[in-house]
Amino acid sequence: MNISFGLAALAAAFASFYACVEGYLLLRALSQRITDKPRRKMLLWIFWPVFLLGAGLYFYFSYSTGALRSLYSLAASYWGLFILIPFFILSDILCLGGVLFSRASGKANGRAFGKTFGLRVRIIVLALAAVTIVSGSFAARFPTVTRYCIAVEKPLPKNGLRVILVSDLHIGSMVHKKELRRIVSGINSLGGDLVFIAGDINDRDMEVYKKENLNGEMAGIKAPLGVYAVPGNHDYFGGVSGELKQYLAAAGIKLLVDEAVLVDDAFYVIGRNDLSVSRRGPKRKPLSELIKNLDSSLPLIVMDHQPMNLGEAEAAGIDLQVSGHTHHGQIWPGPVITRRIYEDDYGLLYKGKTAIIVTSGCGTWGPPLRIGTKSEIVCIDLKSVR
Repeated sequence: MNISFGLAALAAAFASFYACVEGYLLLRALSQRITDKPRRKMLLWIFWPVFLLGAGLYFYFSYSTGALRSLYSLAASYWGLFILIPFFILSDILCLGGVLFSRASGKANGRAFGKTFGLRVRIIVLALAAVTIVSGSFAARFPTVTRYCIAVEKPLPKNGLRVILVSDLHIGSMVHKKELRRIVSGINSLGGDLVFIAGDINDRDMEVYKKENLNGEMAGIKAPLGVYAVPGNHDYFGGVSGELKQYLAAAGIKLLVDEAVLVDDAFYVIGRNDLSVSRRGPKRKPLSELIKNLDSSLPLIVMDHQPMNLGEAEAAGIDLQVSGHTHHGQIWPGPVITRRIYEDDYGLLYKGKTAIIVTSGCGTWGPPLRIGTKSEIVCIDLKSVR
């Protein structure tokens, strides 16, 4: 599936679902069948004013900076992605089922049964929503470690190499100094030989990065063979060609934009520009051009933010490609959608002798929640079979 078509279809489906939900709530509030006047007044006097206020504030805070924007983004993201609304609708469906069952069974006290049943359902559904939010927030904020062992048919330093991979930090949305410090600590605890940051370092701009002086945390990443990064689509919102590259360099991190470096005279790290630049101006360089002057007898490792056109890596004889971007869908049923868009939306995939690893990322986009997915730091042990 073409990625632009897939994203357009996803956006259309999301917008349609949102319109249906809001329409349902409006009709529910205005329906003459609703005899519970306090509940109807609550919907009319609280839900819609809050919704309209939220819509207005969204446009305001989209162009503002600072802690206030982050606080608003936190509240709006929970609301905007229907963490509570689906449970609200579920309770209505269950309550309706209870009323229909009581009437079909011919109970004389069907009305009383419906009210009692409805109260119990709403309490249970509210508790379920609360558990989902708490567990989803915990899964998003505390990355787990995912391990892979990859055999390489080329010589490696000491016959082995440990690579630590992180991606999609999205600094400035929900990731700030405290969260970044936790991620860096997790990276360093794995004792990697080198560290890869596979794009989307910032969420929208460099404001939070600079204001909180996050270069101090980034400089704390320890790897004897170096720390390397590539840009993601979100990084272009903050000027990847300018400030970000300079800040990362000051932190000892090399941002690779369509370039390759020879590390320890033993292997190559190739960093690709993000695929999104092709929609903004000059196309990124083909992978074949990036490796044409490299010694192919040495291991070739590619970082590419978006896991697209994976056959290109296989055709180029790449030993390992690492990517991010997908978040593995982040919130279920997101994984169902990403599996249909990407050949490899998460985990390890072999195409011939090329190993491709896609991480779900450390940060989140939108709500700081992981439901059915996980935030992760990836530890890759490369072993030479020669």
